[in-house]
Amino acid sequence: MPFDLERGTGTWKLSKYSDNFGEIMVKLGVPAEYMDTFKATEVSIECTVSGNTFTDKVTMMGKTTINTYTLGEECEETDHTGTKRKVTYTMDGDTLAHVYPDHDGKGLVVRQTLRWIDDKTLHHTYNVGDLKGWSEGQKV
Repeated sequence: MPFDLERGTGTWKLSKYSDNFGEIMVKLGVPAEYMDTFKATEVSIECTVSGNTFTDKVTMMGKTTINTYTLGEECEETDHTGTKRKVTYTMDGDTLAHVYPDHDGKGLVVRQTLRWIDDKTLHHTYNVGDLKGWSEGQKV
């Protein structure tokens, strides 16, 4: 069964994560001094789908971003700091994968995947350069 994008609409909070999660987030650009706040933050997501295109409206720490992606095509994404980068989303069975060929502007390749564990739990894997880790989010 393919990954259900619209099922992700709702409010989410981290429930579990790998021991190196903080190191991974720092490598992705989250300042180390904000890690405790980041881990405790609730994230509100609205996802709408039309054919192979989906739009995510994400509100986190008082900021909202809206990005639209087409599966299988390289798209531009703007993160919560205003940084723009290229990303390609694809479906791989029951997993949604997204790859950033140059996440930091210095050649850092990032691959992330999302997979449903149950109706209220998403498993997120991270391959950030040579670091690998995971997190789970719970719908609240």
